[in-house]
Amino acid sequence: MPRIDIKNRADGGDMRILFTCVPGTAHFHAMVPLVRAAEAAGHEVAVATAETFGAAFTREGFRLLPCGADWSQSDASSLPQFHQRKGPQIGAFAEVAGMGMVDGLLAHASRFEPELIVWDAMEFGGWVAAELLGVPQAAAASAMGTPRPIMQAMASAELAELTARYGLAPDPELRRMFSHLYLHRKPRTLDLPYGEPLEQEFRYRPAMFDEPTPPPPDGLSELLGSREQPLVHLSLGTTFVGTPAARAVNRAVFTALADEPVRLVASIGRSADPEDYGTLPPNVRLVRYVDHRALLPHCAAFISHGSFSSILVAIASGVPLCLLPMGADQPVVSMHLANLGLGVNLANVHRPPAPSLDAQALNPDDVRSAVRTVLDESKYADAVSYVQDDFRRLPALPAVIDRLERLTDR
Repeated sequence: MPRIDIKNRADGGDMRILFTCVPGTAHFHAMVPLVRAAEAAGHEVAVATAETFGAAFTREGFRLLPCGADWSQSDASSLPQFHQRKGPQIGAFAEVAGMGMVDGLLAHASRFEPELIVWDAMEFGGWVAAELLGVPQAAAASAMGTPRPIMQAMASAELAELTARYGLAPDPELRRMFSHLYLHRKPRTLDLPYGEPLEQEFRYRPAMFDEPTPPPPDGLSELLGSREQPLVHLSLGTTFVGTPAARAVNRAVFTALADEPVRLVASIGRSADPEDYGTLPPNVRLVRYVDHRALLPHCAAFISHGSFSSILVAIASGVPLCLLPMGADQPVVSMHLANLGLGVNLANVHRPPAPSLDAQALNPDDVRSAVRTVLDESKYADAVSYVQDDFRRLPALPAVIDRLERLTDR
């Protein structure tokens, strides 16, 4: 397919920026601050993602350009071939980009005429469309950021098929993909050890490090006001929380902490029924959903599946971690964070490239020991504080927009 040229506006006004996003909650939360900052700087913005999931962006007041398969990471029935895929999940993201995402972006571009495309670093349709359109581009990592050698090892075949389908020059080592601006919302401290320097990158401090703590969640004000016992939060995110494995993990944690001198608030999922858990220990409170930004600043420990979005809030709040890596990039993230001393990794099976969690085999004694360890040994909170300081030295979100503007020499 030949390169498609999109003309810039002749009036020299503000940029039109097209953002693309994987239809997943963590990706949404990573992308929204960028879109909002670009709009606040006076640029015209639009977001391309799956139609149903895109309602989350329209609720924020952003223009939605529905694209590709109508699916969601949190709904296993929406795209079974993605959720049931064997092997590295990164390859699945490349396959999804070929299910109408690129074609949709090109169709929208003929009307929106973007002058810059900022693509979610796992939404490869944005990369292909930017190459075809010949417009400046940047990738925005929603998580730790996948280094080029790992991306090549896990998804080179699927990405090669995608580029060939649209007539792009081969990029077998993905060096062209990684030659564009790459936006990291983390300091170098958190870089994975097998990465490499990038030609262009920009690191910034997520907005959560600067925002005031939101008001206490409904129904938890009294609990948060008490200082009698340490508060611990358990959350398995939004993608895994409704699975049988997640329910097994929750029950193991409830058993582990039933007789401990702590108070536990557990998020069990928006569609979950608390009655499914039967009689609970008196120190356990269930909630379907809670904003981590409102709860974690009151906590002494966070039991998490290792989602980077929630980890960022924990670091911003100065809270050490107990990690239960259930899938996706969580095993790698959890191993890395534990190696840095930010918490204890409860992975119990070896599944390359990193240890992960067998939920059915999770031992409550191990959970109890991990929670005691991060509560009693100050080195974990100290390590979190050290990384928190590194975040605070990064430029704030508005600097990202300045850097994006320089891509178009405007």
